[in-house]
Amino acid sequence: MTKRTPSEPELPSAEQPPAERSFERGTPGASARRKYDKLHNEREEEAKQKLGRRIGGVYLALSNEPQSTRAWGIGSRGESILGEYLESLHDESRVIVLHDRRIPKSKANIDHIAVCRNGIYAIDAKNYEGKVQRIDKGGWFSTDERLYVGRRDCTKLVGGMGKQTEAIRSALGEALVQEFQVDVKAVLCFVDAEWSLFAKPFSLDGVWIGWAKALGEQLLAVGLWKPLT
Repeated sequence: MTKRTPSEPELPSAEQPPAERSFERGTPGASARRKYDKLHNEREEEAKQKLGRRIGGVYLALSNEPQSTRAWGIGSRGESILGEYLESLHDESRVIVLHDRRIPKSKANIDHIAVCRNGIYAIDAKNYEGKVQRIDKGGWFSTDERLYVGRRDCTKLVGGMGKQTEAIRSALGEALVQEFQVDVKAVLCFVDAEWSLFAKPFSLDGVWIGWAKALGEQLLAVGLWKPLT
């Protein structure tokens, strides 16, 4: 998630007249790529200013980029991979896909939005390494289900999805959501992670967690969203 420029697509406000709304579907991973390019170029320029172009070039060739910079590039690739798959499903009679939508009055974005017969999906693409698991960290008489990817506790990703679904509901307008009973759902889709042999998508605090092909099956399903346990 990152700051956008005015030219980037934004979730349309329900207060905007139809003629002012943009139907540009966006480019997967565009904002994350811009952020990576900005940090990459700033690092190169700083090294060359401090060390000179020749020594600075050698330093850059022999050193690694900071993890925080690499993360933007990895994230952009993940969004692009998932975006390409979602584009293969795009069919205005069944599934409409939008990419890289800015949340109004925020520096954040929604990686992908899918509008289909069983609801509207806010989709966050994650390009993480490791096995995705739901692990109960509770005690004998309590439950504390957590999202782990490898050894990393990634449960905070689940909590961050509420802002995205709320942005979609706000853009639609509560009256429209209620009148047509629009179901807005949150999705964490892991692009290149590992899964157990017989793994199934699961839900954690109302957020669907799975992989691209399983998500595609949900988007193409006819009827209401079937909650997962």
